[in-house]
Amino acid sequence: MIAKYSKYLALNLVKLSFISAPFCCITAHADHHSDKFNFLMAEANHQINAQHDQETTQRFTAWENLMHHSLGKTEQEKINLVNDFFNQMDWVSDKELWHKKDYWATPIESLIRNAGDCEDFSIAKYFTLLALDIPFNRLRINYVKMADQQSHMVLSYYSSLETAPLILDNFNKKLLKKSERTDLTFMFSFNSEGLWLSNNKMIAINDDNSLNHWTSLMKRIEKEQG
Repeated sequence: MIAKYSKYLALNLVKLSFISAPFCCITAHADHHSDKFNFLMAEANHQINAQHDQETTQRFTAWENLMHHSLGKTEQEKINLVNDFFNQMDWVSDKELWHKKDYWATPIESLIRNAGDCEDFSIAKYFTLLALDIPFNRLRINYVKMADQQSHMVLSYYSSLETAPLILDNFNKKLLKKSERTDLTFMFSFNSEGLWLSNNKMIAINDDNSLNHWTSLMKRIEKEQG
């Protein structure tokens, strides 16, 4: 049902498409968004309750409440709430959590484990904000270098395309403008539209420059939907 790595996925089916299989029969163009949202979350909670412990269920309930009560808020309020919500997760390396050198988890995988590394924090925030109707062209996942040259990933939010973005970070949890994050060197960024190099030149993601982990993530999100 979901087109492989497409704007359609990011703009429409991201509306909680990463929850579970029964949702595949629901189109992204439903007229009553709130009714669809409530149904999706009810079904999600039913499956989480059946498969996971009470603590996990409570996290998904908190996520549901965040989503439900944030739809009418301003973009800035949504940014604050989503950043704070996911920054409650524990930072755990991929090697320890997934027994892999590098693994990009889906939002549902991160919530079940209540943990992840910087990529997982950024991905969960990105998809949740898309589901809260933040336009995808205002969000970019950034690959950066920290002051100690350690690789890191953050999410940037542009209140407008003419302004400097705010940085959503799981290490420095205070929302700061990109210009204030002098501890970070921005290497490249990407979203569901394409890939931006350090000179802000945009190129389309293709077989030559494909982000393999991103493509794998999209496939697993597709499988979660069924």
